[in-house]
Amino acid sequence: MLKKLENAKMKKKLNYTYTIVIRLMIFSGFLSILGLSISYGNLSSYINGAQAADTAVKVCRISVNIAARNIREMALNGDISSYANYRNKVDEQMKEVGAQLTALKESKMLSDQMYQRYEGSLENWGIIGYQILKLIEAGERETAVQEILNRCAPALEEVITMSKEIDEITNTLKM
Repeated sequence: MLKKLENAKMKKKLNYTYTIVIRLMIFSGFLSILGLSISYGNLSSYINGAQAADTAVKVCRISVNIAARNIREMALNGDISSYANYRNKVDEQMKEVGAQLTALKESKMLSDQMYQRYEGSLENWGIIGYQILKLIEAGERETAVQEILNRCAPALEEVITMSKEIDEITNTLKM
Protein backbone atom coordinates (compact mmCIF):
# COMPACT_ATOMS: atom_id res chain seq x y z
CA MET A 1 0.00 0.00 0.00
CA LEU A 2 2.82 2.37 0.84
CA LYS A 3 4.45 1.57 -2.52
CA LYS A 4 1.28 2.60 -4.31
CA LEU A 5 1.12 5.76 -2.22
CA GLU A 6 4.72 6.65 -3.07
CA ASN A 7 3.97 6.30 -6.77
CA ALA A 8 0.63 8.16 -6.56
CA LYS A 9 0.23 11.76 -7.45
CA MET A 10 0.21 14.48 -4.84
CA LYS A 11 -3.59 14.86 -5.05
CA LYS A 12 -4.15 11.21 -4.13
CA LYS A 13 -1.63 11.45 -1.31
CA LEU A 14 -3.41 14.46 0.15
CA ASN A 15 -6.84 12.85 -0.22
CA TYR A 16 -5.63 9.71 1.54
CA THR A 17 -4.07 11.73 4.36
CA TYR A 18 -7.20 13.87 4.80
CA THR A 19 -9.35 10.73 4.89
CA ILE A 20 -7.22 9.28 7.70
CA VAL A 21 -7.26 12.56 9.65
CA ILE A 22 -11.04 12.92 9.29
CA ARG A 23 -11.61 9.33 10.44
CA LEU A 24 -9.40 9.91 13.48
CA MET A 25 -11.32 13.11 14.30
CA ILE A 26 -14.64 11.29 14.04
CA PHE A 27 -13.36 8.49 16.28
CA SER A 28 -12.04 11.05 18.77
CA GLY A 29 -15.41 12.83 18.72
CA PHE A 30 -17.25 9.61 19.51
CA LEU A 31 -14.90 8.90 22.40
CA SER A 32 -15.48 12.44 23.72
CA ILE A 33 -19.25 12.04 23.51
CA LEU A 34 -19.03 8.69 25.29
CA GLY A 35 -16.87 10.22 28.06
CA LEU A 36 -19.25 13.13 28.50
CA SER A 37 -22.24 10.78 28.66
CA ILE A 38 -20.59 8.76 31.40
CA SER A 39 -19.68 11.94 33.31
CA TYR A 40 -23.25 13.22 32.97
CA GLY A 41 -24.61 9.93 34.29
CA ASN A 42 -22.28 10.07 37.30
CA LEU A 43 -23.20 13.70 38.01
CA SER A 44 -26.90 12.96 37.68
CA SER A 45 -26.58 10.00 40.04
CA TYR A 46 -24.74 12.18 42.55
CA ILE A 47 -27.31 14.99 42.38
CA ASN A 48 -30.28 12.63 42.69
CA GLY A 49 -28.63 10.50 45.34
CA ALA A 50 -26.02 11.78 47.73
CA GLN A 51 -26.78 15.47 47.31
CA ALA A 52 -30.53 14.97 47.67
CA ALA A 53 -30.00 12.90 50.83
CA ASP A 54 -27.57 15.44 52.24
CA THR A 55 -29.98 18.31 51.60
CA ALA A 56 -32.93 16.39 53.09
CA VAL A 57 -31.04 15.65 56.31
CA LYS A 58 -29.88 19.25 56.66
CA VAL A 59 -33.38 20.62 56.10
CA CYS A 60 -34.79 18.12 58.64
CA ARG A 61 -32.23 19.24 61.18
CA ILE A 62 -33.01 22.91 60.60
CA SER A 63 -36.77 22.34 60.72
CA VAL A 64 -36.61 20.35 63.95
CA ASN A 65 -34.47 23.04 65.54
CA ILE A 66 -36.94 25.73 64.48
CA ALA A 67 -39.84 23.69 65.86
CA ALA A 68 -37.96 23.12 69.13
CA ARG A 69 -37.22 26.82 69.43
CA ASN A 70 -40.91 27.64 68.95
CA ILE A 71 -41.93 25.13 71.61
CA ARG A 72 -39.38 26.58 74.01
CA GLU A 73 -40.52 30.15 73.30
CA MET A 74 -44.13 29.10 73.74
CA ALA A 75 -43.29 27.58 77.13
CA LEU A 76 -41.53 30.76 78.22
CA ASN A 77 -44.18 33.12 76.87
CA GLY A 78 -47.11 33.75 79.17
CA ASP A 79 -49.22 35.31 76.41
CA ILE A 80 -51.87 32.67 75.68
CA SER A 81 -53.03 34.54 72.56
CA SER A 82 -49.70 33.76 70.84
CA TYR A 83 -49.95 29.99 71.37
CA ALA A 84 -51.84 29.36 68.13
CA ASN A 85 -49.08 31.11 66.17
CA TYR A 86 -46.40 28.99 67.83
CA ARG A 87 -48.34 25.79 67.19
CA ASN A 88 -48.80 26.72 63.52
CA LYS A 89 -45.06 27.28 63.15
CA VAL A 90 -44.34 23.90 64.76
CA ASP A 91 -46.90 22.21 62.47
CA GLU A 92 -45.32 23.81 59.38
CA GLN A 93 -41.85 22.65 60.37
CA MET A 94 -43.05 19.13 61.09
CA LYS A 95 -44.71 18.97 57.65
CA GLU A 96 -41.39 20.00 56.16
CA VAL A 97 -39.67 17.23 58.11
CA GLY A 98 -42.15 14.73 56.66
CA ALA A 99 -41.50 15.94 53.12
CA GLN A 100 -37.76 15.74 53.61
CA LEU A 101 -38.00 12.23 55.06
CA THR A 102 -39.80 11.19 51.89
CA ALA A 103 -37.03 12.74 49.78
CA LEU A 104 -34.40 11.00 51.89
CA LYS A 105 -36.08 7.62 51.46
CA GLU A 106 -36.44 8.15 47.70
CA SER A 107 -32.73 8.96 47.39
CA LYS A 108 -31.97 5.36 48.46
CA MET A 109 -28.64 6.48 49.89
CA LEU A 110 -29.18 5.01 53.35
CA SER A 111 -29.68 1.46 54.45
CA ASP A 112 -33.21 0.66 55.56
CA GLN A 113 -31.98 0.23 59.12
CA MET A 114 -30.28 3.66 59.18
CA TYR A 115 -33.32 5.33 57.62
CA GLN A 116 -35.68 3.72 60.14
CA ARG A 117 -33.46 4.76 63.05
CA TYR A 118 -33.43 8.35 61.79
CA GLU A 119 -37.16 8.37 61.10
CA GLY A 120 -37.76 6.88 64.55
CA SER A 121 -35.68 9.53 66.29
CA LEU A 122 -37.57 12.29 64.45
CA GLU A 123 -40.93 10.72 65.28
CA ASN A 124 -39.92 10.32 68.92
CA TRP A 125 -38.94 13.97 69.10
CA GLY A 126 -42.22 14.95 67.41
CA ILE A 127 -44.29 12.98 69.89
CA ILE A 128 -42.48 14.57 72.82
CA GLY A 129 -42.78 18.02 71.25
CA TYR A 130 -46.52 17.72 70.74
CA GLN A 131 -46.99 16.40 74.30
CA ILE A 132 -45.21 19.51 75.56
CA LEU A 133 -47.43 21.71 73.38
CA LYS A 134 -50.48 20.13 75.00
CA LEU A 135 -49.06 20.75 78.47
CA ILE A 136 -48.45 24.41 77.64
CA GLU A 137 -51.93 24.84 76.18
CA ALA A 138 -53.38 23.22 79.31
CA GLY A 139 -51.64 25.87 81.39
CA GLU A 140 -48.97 23.57 82.83
CA ARG A 141 -46.01 25.69 81.78
CA GLU A 142 -43.71 24.62 84.65
CA THR A 143 -44.26 20.94 83.83
CA ALA A 144 -43.69 21.73 80.17
CA VAL A 145 -40.37 23.44 80.94
CA GLN A 146 -39.26 20.38 82.90
CA GLU A 147 -40.31 18.12 80.01
CA ILE A 148 -38.30 20.29 77.61
CA LEU A 149 -35.23 19.88 79.78
CA ASN A 150 -35.68 16.22 80.67
CA ARG A 151 -37.18 14.68 77.52
CA CYS A 152 -37.24 17.09 74.61
CA ALA A 153 -33.60 18.23 74.73
CA PRO A 154 -32.20 14.66 74.85
CA ALA A 155 -34.51 13.60 72.00
CA LEU A 156 -33.35 16.61 69.99
CA GLU A 157 -29.74 15.68 70.71
CA GLU A 158 -30.43 12.19 69.39
CA VAL A 159 -31.83 13.68 66.16
CA ILE A 160 -28.74 15.86 65.80
CA THR A 161 -26.41 12.92 66.43
CA MET A 162 -28.22 10.84 63.80
CA SER A 163 -28.09 13.77 61.37
CA LYS A 164 -24.33 14.00 61.82
CA GLU A 165 -23.94 10.26 61.21
CA ILE A 166 -25.95 10.50 58.00
CA ASP A 167 -23.99 13.58 56.98
CA GLU A 168 -20.77 11.56 57.30
CA ILE A 169 -22.28 8.81 55.15
CA THR A 170 -23.36 11.23 52.42
CA ASN A 171 -19.97 12.96 52.52
CA THR A 172 -18.24 9.66 51.72
CA LEU A 173 -20.71 9.10 48.87
CA LYS A 174 -19.83 12.48 47.36
CA MET A 175 -16.19 11.59 46.87
